[in-house]
Amino acid sequence: MLPGFHKHLLYLFLLLPVSLFAQTERETHAGASFSLTVEKDLSRFLTLSADEEVRIVDNNTGFDRSVTSAGMEYSLFDRKVKIGAYYAFIYRYNNDFLYETRHRCYLNLSYKETFEPFILSWRGRLQGTWRDESRGAYKINPKYVMKNKFEAAYMIWGSPWRPYLSCDLSTNLNEPVREYELLRVRYEGGVNWRLNRTTWMEFFLRYDEYLSGTDAHKLSVGATYKMKL
Repeated sequence: MLPGFHKHLLYLFLLLPVSLFAQTERETHAGASFSLTVEKDLSRFLTLSADEEVRIVDNNTGFDRSVTSAGMEYSLFDRKVKIGAYYAFIYRYNNDFLYETRHRCYLNLSYKETFEPFILSWRGRLQGTWRDESRGAYKINPKYVMKNKFEAAYMIWGSPWRPYLSCDLSTNLNEPVREYELLRVRYEGGVNWRLNRTTWMEFFLRYDEYLSGTDAHKLSVGATYKMKL
């Protein structure tokens, strides 16, 4: 049986989707996300990864963005703690109805703890995005954001399926008017499906709730194929 603190934390994860219906004034768009992730262990502690993601949304073209990213991650304390550094090249359809490129760098710090049959984890991310001034008017460039993601996964004994719930909070760091303001809350529920020792599939339902700015909320389904070389 889980300690009382961990029970309360799990109840919080279960109640998070309730706020999906808290704000209805802003428009909501539907979309989808498809991605491929490849990982390679260079040692017991160091892992390289590459990812290609395509998102579509119900705007004028259907295309939202493609994200090509690569990075490395170092594990500590029996893989409970991980430190990572990544770069992402983004090609997207912006709010001015123009196609533009963006460059993004980010640092991750994550911690995972197991209380069978549950796995609780936290990931902090410091992110900087450089935007194309010739394709849009940006008062702040680069834009810095801090993200905190909390996740609870459930291990089903003898099963390749692992369902999970997560909540990801994005906070502005360098916008003068909305500095340190909560920008977006991302709720996600899904399941990981282990195909064999080196390949996985992930299916999820995601809701992005924007609390500042003018971006529409987004409700999307997604699938990811993960491969370890």
